[in-house]
This record gives sequence, structure tokens and C-alpha cells, in this order.
Amino acid sequence: MPTSPVANANPATLSAPADSTRWSYVGLLLACGIGASMQVGKVPPALGFVQRDLHLGLVAGAWVISMFSIVGATLGCLAGSVVDRMGPRRAATGGLLCIAMASLGGSFASLPWVLLLSRALEGMAFVMVVVAIPGLLVASASESDRRFVPALWGIYMPTGTAISLATAQPVLHAYGWRVLWQVDAAVLLLLGVGLLLARAPDVRMRGRALLPWRELIRSVWHPGPLLLGVIFACYTVQYLSVMGFLPTILQTQGMSARAAGLLSALAVVANAAGNLSVGALLARGARPRLLIAGACVVMMGAAAGIYLPQLPAMLRYLLMVILLGVGGLIPASIFALVPRVTQDRHSSATTMGLVVQCSHVGQLAGPPAVAAVAAAAGGFQWSALVLIPAALGAFAAARGLRRVL
Repeated sequence: MPTSPVANANPATLSAPADSTRWSYVGLLLACGIGASMQVGKVPPALGFVQRDLHLGLVAGAWVISMFSIVGATLGCLAGSVVDRMGPRRAATGGLLCIAMASLGGSFASLPWVLLLSRALEGMAFVMVVVAIPGLLVASASESDRRFVPALWGIYMPTGTAISLATAQPVLHAYGWRVLWQVDAAVLLLLGVGLLLARAPDVRMRGRALLPWRELIRSVWHPGPLLLGVIFACYTVQYLSVMGFLPTILQTQGMSARAAGLLSALAVVANAAGNLSVGALLARGARPRLLIAGACVVMMGAAAGIYLPQLPAMLRYLLMVILLGVGGLIPASIFALVPRVTQDRHSSATTMGLVVQCSHVGQLAGPPAVAAVAAAAGGFQWSALVLIPAALGAFAAARGLRRVL
């Protein structure tokens, strides 16, 4: 997570640090991020239900997973500038309420394209939330906690995903996927209203007009932001490809749907632990670039074995846990490096938006690529042909950071 001066870490100019950290508000912000990320985790356990209800094939089902990322993959850079203009509190609140409305609308979909459209709308609002909340976290922290509190943000994605994986099955089997979508909408509505009513920290916006698209691109078109974007894209190809199909793979190995959901949640919890460990490692002098490179090597080795049918099922599951757990070092390390590669403080939000945009590119591309390989091969045994090149790409980009840090 960001470890540089606050002015470079988020899209707003912050007031002087509070005398003490507003932990209740920090908890609400983390809950909002976790609630938003539950929209990523709700699809894998529900995928079979959705496929049967809407008559979707494997590749079309993969697009239900990835469509969430299509707007982030195209407009993440712009989202950073919009947050800078709106203010983080309004952007986060509006984003949560928009996700709720899109999830509710998707629950009534009778045609595949309607569901895909609702997932795209969820993804658009999700990007706003993800870019906006880090600035509010920093503004809520005292001077002594302004390094620790933002580091907590690394847990939002794996924690929300794990909660969805662990809790979705009872709702799915009792009521179906449409009610699951509606429950998620209700949770997000409550969080959005809570954030709207809570007293926000003092954040003074710069009041700049939105930059033209060409100037937005020029402000981040530098080796540092681009290399971090490549790393994040390659990481999310692996993360969402493994996590997205893990419940399905475990069930094909003979596990019950509930057991598959719980084991999938455990694997994602390992990813959250990896994210949290980065703060302690950086405090002990570890370099984020080396953490990324080392994680890529481990993920490469794990990816080579997780789909091999010759290996025992439990060993393959453990390799998945290792891949996700060690991979958790990468997002938090990326966030720690974002302020260091930002060219000037006025483009910090746009730089963060670019990095988030690249992560959505990976989320968008990974599951359909794995599904296409699986459909062609008649199983997941060749899926490492997608994961290993992604790990190599992230490793090469991490080595390239030596020239810009």
C-alpha cells in the first residue's frame, strides 16, 4: 500500500492529520470495499445455476465472470480523473448505490445480454469505489497511522470474494442465483446509505476541470506506471482465472458444492493474508519490486501443477492456495509503488486509475482465455498455457522497474 507522502497517494489534498484515527469510519470504508468486491466473488459459486437458467456454455459463462471488468478495462484511467473532480466521498457513495441498482436489475435478467450489461454497469461503479476509498482511508488516519491504515485496503478484494464463496451456497440452493443478486444489492444499498450519513473526514478538493482524454493519457504514459499496469494485469489474469473456476474444478473432483465453496474461500483468505503481510515486510526493509518478482516465480511453479490430472487432488488444491497466497504479495506491493512512479502530484489519481484499469484488463481476459483452452482441450489440463505466460510477463515487468525506481 502507499508509503509515500499523502499528497502523492490519493486524488485529494488532505487536511492536517487527525489527533487520533477514526477507526469506526475506517471500518465502514473497509466494509464498503468488501461489499463491492463481493460482486466479483458471487459469480463463481453461482455460475452453474446461471448457466442452467440462461442456457449458457462454458465460454459464455466465463464472460459473466469477466464482464464485470469491461468498463474498468476501458475507462479506469478516466475514473481516476472523475474521482478527483467529484470528491472521493461522493464518488464512493454513488458507486456503491449504482452497484446495488445494477445487481438488482441483473437479478431480473431473462436474456444473457441483459445479465452481461448489468455486470458491466456493476464494474463501472466498482472502479469508482476502488479509486475513491484509499483517499478517504488516508484522511481518516492520524499521522502515526497514515502508513498502516491504507495498508488495510489490500484486504478488500480477497475478503469480499471469500465471503461470497463461503456464504453463497445456502442462498443458491434455497432460493437460486437471482435472490443472491438481490441480497447483494440490499447489502450495498445499506453500505451506501451508511457512507452517505457518516461524518466524512475533511478532504479539500483541488477543483480542477476534467482533462481531455489525450492529456489524461499523456500524464501517465511513462515507464513506471505502465510497468505497474502490466504487472497488475498479468497478476489478475492468474488470480481471477484460478479463483473463478476453483469451485467448478473442485466439484468435478467429487466435492459437494458447499465444501467446494468453503475450500475456495479458504484459498482466497490466503490471498488476503499475503496482502496483509506486505506491510510488515516493507517495515523490515523488503523492496516491493523484489516481492513482486519472487511472487511471480512461485506462481509460475504453482501454475505448472495445479491442472495436472496426474497429481493428487489435494496436492493440486494446495498448489492453488500457494498461488493465491503468495500472489497476494503483488497487489499491495503495486499500491506501495504507485506514488513512487507518479510523475507529479496532480496526476496521482489518474495514475491509480491506470493501474486499476490494467488490473481489469487482466480480469477481463483471463477467465475467457482459460475457458477457451479448456473447451478446446476437453478439460482444464492445459490451462497453465495461459497462467505461465502471465507470470512470466509480470516477472519481466518487475525486472524492468529497476530502471525507473
